[in-house]
Amino acid sequence: MKVVVLVVMIMSVFLCAEPLQQLVFVSMFNGNEDIFIINEDGTGQKQLTESPANDWAPHISPDGKKIAFITERDGNPEIYVMDIDGKNAINVSQNESNDWDPQWTKEGKIVFLSDRNRYWEMFIVGPDGNGLKSLVSNWVPGEHMCWSPDGTKIAEESDKTGNWEIYLGDSQRKSMTNITNHPADDYDPCWNPTGTKIAFVSNRDGDKEIFVISPDGTNLKQVTHNHTDDYSPQWVPVKGK
Repeated sequence: MKVVVLVVMIMSVFLCAEPLQQLVFVSMFNGNEDIFIINEDGTGQKQLTESPANDWAPHISPDGKKIAFITERDGNPEIYVMDIDGKNAINVSQNESNDWDPQWTKEGKIVFLSDRNRYWEMFIVGPDGNGLKSLVSNWVPGEHMCWSPDGTKIAEESDKTGNWEIYLGDSQRKSMTNITNHPADDYDPCWNPTGTKIAFVSNRDGDKEIFVISPDGTNLKQVTHNHTDDYSPQWVPVKGK
């Protein structure tokens, strides 16, 4: 009877535990910017891009199946889309100007910034490169911040204390709390899909590394451990969510 009870307890803890999540990030591990994927506990690291050009700013589609990113493999910054395993990469912006900051819409399209008309505009395009059109003219890029999945909280980077820290507050930004509190620079926050963790970049290890922290500033964990720069963390959506 004791053995049965023990097994039931172990199974209960296992079922209640939050499933291990993954992040994609950028690393200079091989001498240029490439995109990698890794488990949040630091295991299972895999390189997704292997172009001699720089690949950076990965953003994952809402269904977790594709990644939009910036690459210079055509000689200038372009928006590409590839499968979550790094295969089938295609150019969706196809312009000789500078294309930046790809973001996915809930409908599975990509919005990005481009200076192809001499000033910054926001464009939208399908993941297959079709349906390109301008949305907003004279766009002014702002300070990096990330909304929680439920839209009630904001995580943002700020250097108002003399070094970059991660702050957390409500949607009105009336009360922002420093959750990193470290003399090193902490920036580029990103919420996980369940709103229980925040990934960010810090140079507290001597170079840029990916860390994960709870919204209340506890449970800090270092995810990457390279003697090079790792940055631009993005969470892979949880399957079935």
